[in-house]
Amino acid sequence: MFKNKNKKEFLHFFYKNSKALDFRFTRFRFFIFIVPSIFLASCSVIDVQKSAPLSASQRWMVLPFQNYSQTPRAGEQVEEMVATLFRIRGIPNVEMYQPQDEDKGGWLDFNDRKRQEKALLLAMKDNASYAITGSVDEWQYKLGVGSEPVVGLTIRVIELPSGAVVWSASGARSGWSTGSLSGTAQKLLRELISKLEITKS
Repeated sequence: MFKNKNKKEFLHFFYKNSKALDFRFTRFRFFIFIVPSIFLASCSVIDVQKSAPLSASQRWMVLPFQNYSQTPRAGEQVEEMVATLFRIRGIPNVEMYQPQDEDKGGWLDFNDRKRQEKALLLAMKDNASYAITGSVDEWQYKLGVGSEPVVGLTIRVIELPSGAVVWSASGARSGWSTGSLSGTAQKLLRELISKLEITKS
């Protein structure tokens, strides 16, 4: 049997070490459950069609993107980002497609596919070498706790005047609950465009 003094020392030792063990276990549980969720909260899935390097010195034109999401004008936001990121990538001569006056405010404004087709024909007439187009497949805040932004995009580079798709990439990305759709889309686009091989000639 323990004497009273030994009992107190034993209980003090046990209590002190049990708190340390509990703290270590709590940290372990944090690492197991919280840390993976951090990575899952901001992740992306990428699929890229590789191609031969494309010339950065040629004339490039950004065409309308088809918007399959439920958010109006999401395609137009993506088009602006794409033009900027392609210039940053090292392609200085990137132009934005400008709709003709008769198309503004008309039925063509609400038909992305027709706008895309008409823009492609105009890009050929303007002697552009490459057309950049694609689609917005998802653009929304996920319902539930946190409401994380979720974006799905597809990019295609079309060689003109042949009309052949020489490079394409698609991806989806979810962001932090405190993030924005535009910020999440910009990160995804930057990641997709970084896969494009270009040459200065």
